[in-house]
Amino acid sequence: MKIALVHRRFTTNGGTERYLVGLARFLVTEGHAVSVLCNDVREDLRAEPGVEFVHLPMWRPAKALSLAWSVRRALGKRSFDAVMGLGRHGGHHLYRAGGGSHLDYLRRSHALRRWLSPSDWIDLALDRSAVRSARICIANSNLGAEGLRDDYGARRVEVVYNGVDLARFRPDEQVRAAVRSELGAAGNVAVFVGNGFARKGLDVAIAALPADWALWVVGGDAPVAAPPRVRFLGSQPQPERFLQAADVLLLPTRYDPFANVCLEAMACGIPALTTSSNGAAEVLPEPWMICDSAGAYAAALTRLTPELGARCRAVAECFPPERSYRRALALLLEASS
Repeated sequence: MKIALVHRRFTTNGGTERYLVGLARFLVTEGHAVSVLCNDVREDLRAEPGVEFVHLPMWRPAKALSLAWSVRRALGKRSFDAVMGLGRHGGHHLYRAGGGSHLDYLRRSHALRRWLSPSDWIDLALDRSAVRSARICIANSNLGAEGLRDDYGARRVEVVYNGVDLARFRPDEQVRAAVRSELGAAGNVAVFVGNGFARKGLDVAIAALPADWALWVVGGDAPVAAPPRVRFLGSQPQPERFLQAADVLLLPTRYDPFANVCLEAMACGIPALTTSSNGAAEVLPEPWMICDSAGAYAAALTRLTPELGARCRAVAECFPPERSYRRALALLLEASS
C-alpha cells in the first residue's frame, strides 16, 4: 500500500516528530511503501530505509499558509492509497491532532489575552479545515477529543494514547547515581521537562517546591528568576537521564492534550504530577497525582513512596509504541477505504 505521511519536519526533536519517525519505520516493517511529505529532514535521517521524502516548499512570512498550499499541491500531483496528516494542512484521510484543538489551547493557555494575533487566526482556520476535511481524526486523549468535537464539530474522533520507548525510558540506578553526583544532589529532587515555560507552568512548579527539595529544569527557554535550589539545565538530548535521577516529575501545564514526558517519567519509575488540563492525567495511577494548584503539588509531594514508582512503571508498560502505531494503521486503512 502506498502511504503518505505529512508533517513539517522529519526529526526526533519533539513529541509529534518522534511519533512520525517511529510510525514511518513501523509501516515500512509492515511492508508498506512510505512517502514522507515534509519541509525539513534531519541530516542523519535522510537515508531512512524504505522511506521516500517529498520536499514541501515553505516561505516566510506566511509559513503555515505556504506549507498548507504545498501539501495540497503535492497531493494533487501524486497518487497515494492513504494519506495521514500530523499537522494542520488538510486533504488527509486520517488526521492525527497531536496538539488537540488550537482553540482549546488558546482558551486555556492565553485566557487573559484580549486579542488574537494574525498567526492565531491563521492557525485556527487551518486547524478547523484539517479536522473537518479528514474522514477520521485521532486524538491522543479524551481531553483532546473533546476539544475537536466541541470546537470544530469533528465527525469522528478516535482516542489513541501515545506510546513510550520502554527500552530508552526505564529505571537505571547507575545513571541515577552518576547524574546526582554530577549535579551535587543529596536530597529530594523534582524535575521539570519542557519548552515553553509559561504554558508548561514552571512558575507553579517553583511556587510549590518545599524548602527541602531541589528542582532541575530541563528545557530550552531562557532561565527565569528563581531561588538557588532551582537549576536550569537547558535543552538536553537525553532527558531520560534526568528523569532516571529525579524523584518526581512536576508538570503544572496549562494545556497539553497529552504531554508524553509524563509517560516517559513513569517509564523511568518516578511519579508524574500534572494538571487536569493535561490529557496524560487520564493514565495516572492515583487521582491525587492530578494537581491544579501549588498547594496541591506541595501536598502530593508528601505522599510519594517507592511503591508508587513501581506502579508508575507498570502503567507505562501498558503503552508500547507499537500499540499506538498498529491502531493508527488500522484507522488509516479504514479511512482510506
